[in-house]
Amino acid sequence: MAARGRRKKNISLEEELANLTEEMDACEAKIKELTDKKKELRQQIEKKQMEALYQAALDSGKSIEETISLIHGNNGDKEQDF
Repeated sequence: MAARGRRKKNISLEEELANLTEEMDACEAKIKELTDKKKELRQQIEKKQMEALYQAALDSGKSIEETISLIHGNNGDKEQDF
């Protein structure tokens, strides 16, 4: 193990900087990959929620317009464009 430690000390500052830059680039790429995956998962969750909401509206026996009016707190007296 001691040889390994000595070897590490023998690299130049330029090599150490290059290695660090390479490691940082890899981390940034991983962060981008994880951020994209997070966005995709959020979109999937939102889609699932919208499908559940739509299905609940259908199951209620009310029209989509009536359901939207209920959500917005209207009594159905006002006509709206959806």
